[in-house]
Amino acid sequence: MLLDFIQGELVHKGANYVVVKTGGIGFRIFVPGSTLEVLRAGEKEITLFTYLHVREDELSLFGFATTEEKEIFTVLLSVSGIGPKLALTILSGLKSQDLKRAIVLGDAAILTNISGVGKKTAQRIILELKDKLSKDTQVISAGDISSSGLAKDARGEAISAMVALGYTPLEAQKAVPLPGPEDENVTSEDLIRAALKNLA
Repeated sequence: MLLDFIQGELVHKGANYVVVKTGGIGFRIFVPGSTLEVLRAGEKEITLFTYLHVREDELSLFGFATTEEKEIFTVLLSVSGIGPKLALTILSGLKSQDLKRAIVLGDAAILTNISGVGKKTAQRIILELKDKLSKDTQVISAGDISSSGLAKDARGEAISAMVALGYTPLEAQKAVPLPGPEDENVTSEDLIRAALKNLA
C-alpha cells in the first residue's frame, strides 16, 4: 500500500509525532523536528508527504512538510544499519539541504553531532550516499568545493564546540559560517567567535 500524502486537520502535536484527522480517522504520524516547527495545532487543514514503513509486527507512518525531506529520508533508509527512527533523528538534527551538503563534502564531524550518530555511522552515510547526492548540483556551491580541507575541519570543530556549549546541532550549523576559498587559515576559534556574534 502506498500513501503519498495525507491531508487533514492537525489535532495534536507530540514530541516527535502529530495526529492528523481525516475521513473520521486519526492518524499518528512520526515527523522530524523541522516539520514540527512549521505546523500549528488547530490548523483547519495541513498536508504531509508520507512514507509507510512496513514490518512484520508493525506499520509506522512518517510525514514530512516537503517532498525534499521525504526524499532524503528514503535515501537515508538505503544506508545499511539505518532504520526509520534514526533517519528521523538525523533529519531533526540537520535541515535536508545542510545534511546533503555535509554528506557531499564528507563532513563527518557535523553528522556526529547528531544524537545516535557515531563516527562509523557518519562515515558509512558519507560512503554510501556521497556519489548519489553529488549529482544534485544545488547541494553545494563553488565556494564549498574550493574551501580547503583544513577550513572544513575547523568548521567541524567549531560546530562540535557550539554543541558542547549547549546549542543544538541545527543551531550550531546555522550559526557557524562556511569558510570560503579566501579563508584557508581560518581557525575553529575564529569561527566560534563569528558564530556567537551571529547568535547575538
